Amino acid sequence: MKAKTFLLTLGLGMAAGGAVALMLPEQSKARKTAQKAVDMAEEKMTEIMS
Repeated sequence: MKAKTFLLTLGLGMAAGGAVALMLPEQSKARKTAQKAVDMAEEKMTEIMS
């Protein structure tokens, strides 16, 4: 149950961060950095789940 809760919390946090990042200008350095972080997190989660 703890893993399920962790993944749910992680997913909600990523969704909230993604929503905020979408409000930033397209060429913003903060948006690019946030996108890189999301991409890395997604890659790591894929590795963990495999």
